[in-house]
Amino acid sequence: IVVYEQLFEDCGSAESFVHAYLTQNGYRVSDNREFFSAPVNNVVRAITLAPGAIDLNASQSVLERADDLIERGEPDELDSLNISQSEPSYPWLSVLAEAEAHYFGLGDCIQDYAEALRLFRQAAKLGALPAYGYIGRCYENGNGVRQDSMKALEVYKEGARKGSAFCHWAAGILFTRGGSQQNAEKCFRLFLQHRPASPDDLHLTERELDRIDMDCFYVFFIINVNNGKEPPAVLSEFIAEISQRIVNVAKRSIENDCSNLGEEARCRKVIEHLQIL
Repeated sequence: IVVYEQLFEDCGSAESFVHAYLTQNGYRVSDNREFFSAPVNNVVRAITLAPGAIDLNASQSVLERADDLIERGEPDELDSLNISQSEPSYPWLSVLAEAEAHYFGLGDCIQDYAEALRLFRQAAKLGALPAYGYIGRCYENGNGVRQDSMKALEVYKEGARKGSAFCHWAAGILFTRGGSQQNAEKCFRLFLQHRPASPDDLHLTERELDRIDMDCFYVFFIINVNNGKEPPAVLSEFIAEISQRIVNVAKRSIENDCSNLGEEARCRKVIEHLQIL
């Protein structure tokens, strides 16, 4: 009998991660039963990779004593020597990439929303925050599942609670489309508070930023500006900050649909409006 003990801040999330990790690696005995047959070292590895581990061995007093050894003298040539921090590697990246390939129909994959949704759920269990945005969108649009705005909101809220800045934004867009401006502005305010300084693979990805550009263009400008409405005041500075990105979306829309004169006129109106900002 082998016993391996590890405490977690959230045991339920850790258990879901371990199950998803072992399933991903082919150790699940049956699809409808939570039984696994895996080498002990792989199970231990899954546990060590699970998020939210509590380190009981770290002693603050020991760390403080180590700091006491360091004297802060005059700057010298050694101050420029630093250990570069490697980019974090997440165990769910390959699953998320495969899910995106099925969702968008990339490479050799045929667009398959149902398969994409299955993989997004698996990636979410492994800790992929971007997966929550995709799962919510699947429910919001009815991609691979019955359309359900309430379910979409619940998924967005769960992703936001776990740290996804994009899920705050997606919930705001959902409320905007539903006409609940007060809730929308609250979500947008939370997005602005939680968005990282630059995109990463976890809290706000480059692909999510592209989605935000598209949302700003279609939701706030094509729909609102052409109907005499302005975007939410809480987003005024943010929209001004990304205005050139939105202009690029408008230009691509004109290029891709050059035969539609009405659409082109609306796009050019958006460009003129953004250039004033």
